[in-house]
Amino acid sequence: MRRWTCTPWVGALLVVAAAGAAFATPPSVTAVYPVPQRVDVPANTVIRVDFDRAIDPATVDGISFRVYGRWSGPASGVTTVNGARIEFTPSVPFFAGEWVTVNVSRGVENPSGEPMARGYAWNFWIKTAPGDLDLTYGGRVPCRQGGESWVQVYGAYAGDLNNDGWTDLSAPCEQTHDVRVFMNNGAGGYTSFTARPVPGGLVPSPNEGADFDHDGEIDLVVGNTGNSTVSVMFGDGTGDFPASATYTAGNSVRGVGVLDLNGDGWDDIVTANRFASTVSILLNNGDGTFASAVAREAGANEFSIAVADANNDGLQDVFVGCFSSPYNIVVMLSDGNGDLAAQTPTAGGGQPWQMVVGDFNGDGNVDAAICNTNQSRLAVLLGDGAGGLAAPYYKTVGLFPLAIDTGDIDGDGDLELVTSNYTAGTWTLYENTGATFANARTLLASTAGSCALLHDRDNDGDLDLSGLDEIDDWIYLYDNDVPATAVTTAPRAALLSLENSPNPFNPATEIRFELTRAADATLAIFDASGAHVVTLRRGALPAGAHRVRWNGADARGERVGSGVYFCRLDAGAEVLTRKLVLLK
Repeated sequence: MRRWTCTPWVGALLVVAAAGAAFATPPSVTAVYPVPQRVDVPANTVIRVDFDRAIDPATVDGISFRVYGRWSGPASGVTTVNGARIEFTPSVPFFAGEWVTVNVSRGVENPSGEPMARGYAWNFWIKTAPGDLDLTYGGRVPCRQGGESWVQVYGAYAGDLNNDGWTDLSAPCEQTHDVRVFMNNGAGGYTSFTARPVPGGLVPSPNEGADFDHDGEIDLVVGNTGNSTVSVMFGDGTGDFPASATYTAGNSVRGVGVLDLNGDGWDDIVTANRFASTVSILLNNGDGTFASAVAREAGANEFSIAVADANNDGLQDVFVGCFSSPYNIVVMLSDGNGDLAAQTPTAGGGQPWQMVVGDFNGDGNVDAAICNTNQSRLAVLLGDGAGGLAAPYYKTVGLFPLAIDTGDIDGDGDLELVTSNYTAGTWTLYENTGATFANARTLLASTAGSCALLHDRDNDGDLDLSGLDEIDDWIYLYDNDVPATAVTTAPRAALLSLENSPNPFNPATEIRFELTRAADATLAIFDASGAHVVTLRRGALPAGAHRVRWNGADARGERVGSGVYFCRLDAGAEVLTRKLVLLK
């Protein structure tokens, strides 16, 4: 268990005679360190909160003052109180490149018992080592158990679930209604997984980590896109989730966020409910259980969610992406008492399947970035620090982007962006130049670039990428700054090309591919859902050009219907995919 340590009194000097006049006013935060949204904070930084008057050390504990690393989890360390300052020294460094949240609750009081009028929270990023934007393919990990044909792995969380100092992966699977837990092997890889059923789950997808019950371990909240619920899974610090609960939110939970919305020191949940066209607020009861959801309106078909302080008032707000035209992005400002108020919307320029937030231009204000699924681009909306967003500017990415993430990949103190492009079967990485995003790189999946996480998977201080392919059910591992002697063969080294003509076709098409060397290869057809249709060629093949004709029939010899199909050439760790269109 992670342990929170508090030294309740260190050198505090109180002028008791002034109590009647000076302490009648609740304490309020005047300054914090590190400054909000800073990107280059040292991993062992000392965190400070300054107030406008002295505070009572007895009221500062693991509920009223909390530090949480998105991947490292609840922080352990020593907390001291000195007059009007709280200071926290971590006992274990934060993870490189992770997003850290500090929460101060209304439980903090002055010596005469006056509590803070509302809580206070802020975020910052841990510094990364210099890295290389040209990430190197390091292998892939299967997400299927024996006998499974398709599990549709989508969405992942990279928290340290067993407290060993390495980022693990918990990945929901939409077809099997479970979360697959991959424990880091201590070398930056994942060799096996355990499937954990999602209680009440139906097509689970969005998920996030938090310590909902204050036991010092990472828990998960998982949104179920196939019904109206969120599932809370309580971690035990070993990678298991022995206890769980399910709560009603709104129809088709497409986005989840975590924040202390009412300042009581306990993390609450917000959800974006696509078919209910609402945002739901589920307040923590102060014991890890949640009150009935309260619905709020942000727009139409609320789909994606991100959490950060939009107006620099020390309260975490909620950014919401709406999936119906004009595809608005709406900032919902917190009142500090458990409620949210929607601000004037900003058109996002396309369907916002997923959203991330951070200070992209270095002005100290929170900005938002979304993937425009129907436009094959990302959109950046700069924040004004008062809860408003500027009109977006755009960058082209691969076809049908489903997800977006951010982090300082090259270690220069600003945040890069990476999109996951479903139809293109790629990930697009954009460099932050300080003024805009440029110099795009493309990374390859086998069939579908479904989502990606930026985390220091191998503990070398820079950010790596773990990408999910939800059709072939693989996790692709791309490494940052890998020494040349350790580089693994790239995924397409033996497979030189894969083409077909005609395309679209009826009734048949010729598939052509070329191998640079002899290989055991499989050429197969799959439908748009990922289901196997027919295997056209399997076995040892010589180097050189090959031709195979597909007559539009399945493995039983029956003609398939019109639609989109995928031809996949697989040679171990190497894969090429080609989209085929059958018209009748």
